[in-house]
Amino acid sequence: MTQDKVNIFLESDILERYLLDRTTSEENATVDYFLSTSQEVRDTYAELQENLERYAQTYATPPPAELRDRILDSIKGKEQVKRSFPWMAVAASIAAFMFAGLSFMFWSQNEQLWNERQVTNNLIQDLNEDVNSNKYKLAQVESQFLILNKPETSKYVLDGNRRARRFKAVAYVNNLEQKSYVNPVLLPELPDDQVYQMWASVDGKMVPLDILKMSKDQLTEIPYEERMASLQITIEPKGGSKQPTDEDTVANIEF
Repeated sequence: MTQDKVNIFLESDILERYLLDRTTSEENATVDYFLSTSQEVRDTYAELQENLERYAQTYATPPPAELRDRILDSIKGKEQVKRSFPWMAVAASIAAFMFAGLSFMFWSQNEQLWNERQVTNNLIQDLNEDVNSNKYKLAQVESQFLILNKPETSKYVLDGNRRARRFKAVAYVNNLEQKSYVNPVLLPELPDDQVYQMWASVDGKMVPLDILKMSKDQLTEIPYEERMASLQITIEPKGGSKQPTDEDTVANIEF
């Protein structure tokens, strides 16, 4: 039994409805399972029982004081000495308990409605966030697709050398839009303390662009540099380097 499952169970209202005998047979089986396997659930259930008892006692209404006097006067006026059953007191007590029960029921229903409204609001908020996130991702994909398919976009294939023969990446550069992307098609596995790093030759200097890594979306935007004369991929220590290690060059292409 994981703590996440216990937390999800306790955040629902099934335990309260179980206490009020308002659960289905399937829900009863679920509650019995959690009660038998989780001390936290048993403690919470005991606490709910105590709260219910205190609530009923708090709202229990004692019968009016004058009712007792009227009953005693009635008994004294009887010619035959006979102990009568206190029907009025019983009726008042029953009414008090019914009032307490109805009060608790209304309170429980209000709590349940509030919880359900909170759950619904949270779901709506999550859905809105997902929709906004998906819209943003879709807009990014559409923007990338448009740029990649423009005639001004140049495509460069970088094949690995003897250092990594299976290495393959594709770079896209659009000087008009000043956008550049890379698609790491195949990155041979490196030790944990090494990474593939991409560089651009700008005015005779090597400028670090990005660390290459496989991703679900494959295509990754990299920093655009004006006057790029070439692209270079090297193997560097984890975290990247400020200057390329030329002897560890994996791929290189000149424009």
